[in-house]
Amino acid sequence: MMRLLRLLVRFDARLKLRSKMLIAFIVILLIPSVIIGFFSYRKSSSIIEEQTSRAYLEALRQTAINISYRLTEVENISDIIYTNVQLQSILRRASRQELTIGDVIGDYKAIIEIIRNLEKSRNIFRIRLLVPNNPLYTTENFNIFPISAEESANLDKELMAKPNVMEWRPLGLTSYLGNVQKSVVSLYRLMKDFEAVSQTLGVIAIDVNEETLAGVLKDMNLALPYRAMLYKGNSLVSSYTQMPEQLKTNEDELSRMLRETPADGQGYRTVRFGGSSYLLLTQPVGNSDWRLAGLVPAVNITSQSKSIGWYILLLSVSVVVIVLALSVLLSRMFTKRIRILGDKMMGIEQGKFGEVVEITGYDEISLLQRRFNKMSVQIKNLIDEVYTITINKQREEMKVLEGRINSHFLYNTLDTVKWMALASKAPDIANVVTNLSKFFRISLNRGQETITVEKELEHVRAYMEIQNIRFSGALRFETRVDSELNPVAIPKLILQPIVENAIVHGINKRPGKAGTITLRGRLLGEAVEFVIFDDGVGMSKEVAATLLLAEGPGYGLRNVQERLKLVYGPGFGVKIRSKLGCGTAIRLRLQAGSLEASSKSGRSDTLS
Repeated sequence: MMRLLRLLVRFDARLKLRSKMLIAFIVILLIPSVIIGFFSYRKSSSIIEEQTSRAYLEALRQTAINISYRLTEVENISDIIYTNVQLQSILRRASRQELTIGDVIGDYKAIIEIIRNLEKSRNIFRIRLLVPNNPLYTTENFNIFPISAEESANLDKELMAKPNVMEWRPLGLTSYLGNVQKSVVSLYRLMKDFEAVSQTLGVIAIDVNEETLAGVLKDMNLALPYRAMLYKGNSLVSSYTQMPEQLKTNEDELSRMLRETPADGQGYRTVRFGGSSYLLLTQPVGNSDWRLAGLVPAVNITSQSKSIGWYILLLSVSVVVIVLALSVLLSRMFTKRIRILGDKMMGIEQGKFGEVVEITGYDEISLLQRRFNKMSVQIKNLIDEVYTITINKQREEMKVLEGRINSHFLYNTLDTVKWMALASKAPDIANVVTNLSKFFRISLNRGQETITVEKELEHVRAYMEIQNIRFSGALRFETRVDSELNPVAIPKLILQPIVENAIVHGINKRPGKAGTITLRGRLLGEAVEFVIFDDGVGMSKEVAATLLLAEGPGYGLRNVQERLKLVYGPGFGVKIRSKLGCGTAIRLRLQAGSLEASSKSGRSDTLS
């Protein structure tokens, strides 16, 4: 990889600017053209596929409605048979075996009349009545069939577990009287006795010719080759294929894919059979376990987008050729003026300041020419200015170094005072000096403007220690700050001025000059909140409202407010709540930043 990179660098170094511009134009044009063309083709193909798929889904939905209507019509006919009072009476007498020969003949004629009238429906091939107890008319075996007590019990058990005590059953190829064979799907329904609902009078079986359902699938009449399949559960009931030579699928693999598809879902997906892609569409039929599936070769869908792809390719090539021709002309114009400008720059390299070039045009190159002329005239002044800035910078660095030396001198002097106090057995003085040293060290913070919450709290505690010695222990200071705030970086010296105000303007004005200051800190989402409470004399709302104003008396508060708004912007800063005679609460709202310290301290300058 590195070797290839070095070869490219060497090749680039040998090329002239004009050649580089031409190569750059070619690369810049080809990459967007290829990307735009590719994604345009993919997007157009996706849109065409989606629109076609939605059209097929709509056709599948209409077909499902048609099939559902036909199945519902058959179920309604079963309702008519089930609720026929005359048929109920006939089957009830048959179940009690109270029939004479005359009754049998009369009952047979009545049953056949009922059944034959209903068989005139276009959706019904045959209505069969399965009757237990073997009455004489069950030997007819055309519309009326006998069943044994065991068969009747099994059917009763199976159908009672089904909704409306009925069930559709694909029977496949079925033989009828007269050597007639039909592939049928049959609706089985129990005939319960209205007078004794626990008693089964018989079973209705309504046979629907599979060709009837196949005709509905054929009526989809899609423009492209397709295969429509009607399933009940995982059993194929009927299918129709338009242009079967273009649809060669593996039945087992297709059945497996359909089993993996949710039975109650409408949708489509792309599948592959034998190296070819197909669009598989599914549509539930009504509220039952019937569903309709459609299979369409994907090549017939994507062929519509190929013409768009060729058009995009032709358009891209045409654009590239035109732009390349323009690039040759433009690169020649650009390089000529740049070459002249380069010659003048050589004069600058040789120290010939003040050289100017003739300005031609109003484009970017003419802007470079103007800038060059201005640079040539002003370069000496710039050199002098840079020299002056460098000298001043060195002086400022010396001042910073001197300040560091002075701060170290201060710490060492305070350390000496501390040990002198300890030697003189004055621990209070030593404690004051220690806290004063800590106070100055954290205040300086090695020149950094930010500090961790942990260090800021340490600074406030050092201040309170000094004040508490001054006021003979009359001040109490409590902190309730969440530990997760310790590493959060905040602007330095924002808590100590508030605590100082609480002492000077709150507690010191109380009789006895004693009181408690409480500092609370917590993390609220993306914000950090500090609240400083004091039980001092408080103030009125009118006075509190003036503290943050430019002409108000609260310089310390106003300084903290301005610093917080400068760092964090609107929505952050100081809020004051106070009640005369009760105390004051100052709330500071900051934005939670990095959980790492903004600066790391070097040598510790504390007094031990």
